[in-house]
Amino acid sequence: MIVTAQQLIACSPLLILLLTVIIIMLFIAYSRNHFVTFLCSMIGLTLSLMSLYMVKRTVPINITMLFHIDEYSLLYTSMIVLSSIITCVFSYLWIKDSFYNSDEFYLLLLLSTIGCISLIIANHMSVLFIGMELISLPVLGLISYTYCTKNSLEAAIKYMILSCSVSVLSLFGIALIYSITGSLMFSSLIYELVISLAHPNIILLCGLGLIVLSFSFKLSIFPFHIWTPDVYKGTSSTVLTYLSTATKIAVFSVFFKIFIFLISFHVEFFRIVLEIMICLSIIFGNFMALFQTNIKRFLGYSSISQFGYLLTSLLISDDFNFSLEVVGIYLVSYLLSNIGMFGLIGLMSSLNKNMTFETITSYRGLFWNCPILSSIITIILFSLSGIPSTIGFIGKFYILSLIVKENFWILGIIFVIGSIIGIYSYLKIVTYLYLEPLVDNGQEKFVFNYTKKVYVLVLLIISVLILLLGIYPNIVIDIVSNSEPIFF
Repeated sequence: MIVTAQQLIACSPLLILLLTVIIIMLFIAYSRNHFVTFLCSMIGLTLSLMSLYMVKRTVPINITMLFHIDEYSLLYTSMIVLSSIITCVFSYLWIKDSFYNSDEFYLLLLLSTIGCISLIIANHMSVLFIGMELISLPVLGLISYTYCTKNSLEAAIKYMILSCSVSVLSLFGIALIYSITGSLMFSSLIYELVISLAHPNIILLCGLGLIVLSFSFKLSIFPFHIWTPDVYKGTSSTVLTYLSTATKIAVFSVFFKIFIFLISFHVEFFRIVLEIMICLSIIFGNFMALFQTNIKRFLGYSSISQFGYLLTSLLISDDFNFSLEVVGIYLVSYLLSNIGMFGLIGLMSSLNKNMTFETITSYRGLFWNCPILSSIITIILFSLSGIPSTIGFIGKFYILSLIVKENFWILGIIFVIGSIIGIYSYLKIVTYLYLEPLVDNGQEKFVFNYTKKVYVLVLLIISVLILLLGIYPNIVIDIVSNSEPIFF
């Protein structure tokens, strides 16, 4: 097998991250130094992000039969790497102050990022499975990193047991597909489905069903959401910055790429199952979020409904480009809101060591102590709820347009009901920010040193981006429209 220079360039984001992992391992073996490991990770991730500009000139391209890189995969790879960079930034002080074994955190983060990128550019079932495992196993380590704190080990064990069970089912699904197609290439699967549209093979559908199940688990789609609130509650805010964004964006990008085909070829079985899952995810996620008192559990249930909305993009009948825009814009909105929200929770916990800021009531009166942080939270929550002038509103508007365009009236009613419940839940938290603070709620005046001011600046940039892209979304729309996947 001969690998060309173009193929090497196309693989450069992955190769840079692999090289960074090796360098960090050598540093750890020689002498532990948290700052050097952090610096190496940041340089590796930044170079990986910058290399995407060079890769853009070589795509679309196949790297053997295992990987396929096109502009679609570049868009989502950039989101993953951006999420990892911001997680690195927010983790530095948290790890420095809390752990001896700090260097391994960056190794786990980089390995999981490699898994995410592998999944996005996968063109073969074996890469799909390995990519999913390469995401999950380091994430398991990240979740249990704070093993001394309450709920952390419980979250890790829950995630491990459910993730392993789903992996076994996913592997069985791949085996069933192979037994019918005789190949593990995505194209063989699609070909087999297309030629058997009139009488679909039951074994093939069972295999695909098991793959859908594994995707649904990773995306916390109802009824496979059971792990989400508990794992969110037991995981540190810094890890959630990555877990809630990078892993889900990677899984959804490949899910969309494969299953948009099934819908566009009118595989009714998947359409019906998908519609049921969308309706239940929207209603259940929003309804359960309404009763939460813990902010992480609230955001966990919120993510169930957010991906319920996003799955609507798979129901498009013919206008594929519109569906592509819906996914791109919604995921950009989701990325900015979640890294902002979890980054902010982590920052506030580090500013006041006496409070974890995990209960919603602990945010009461925040505006009177720190107007800038409360303003950032307000913008992020407005975006998540879909209030106008934010990128979140543009994402929700696109989904509603798709529902109206395709005449999904029942889904439209569910969308409106879910959105109303969701807006009420988010505004309830916003209201807490501006109430008079309680005398004994433990909040103190925040004091920002130089490093903390950098963190506030990062959060401020994120909130400005949320507003800017909400008022002028053409930048995102143009990027997303030009990132059409080239199918297999």
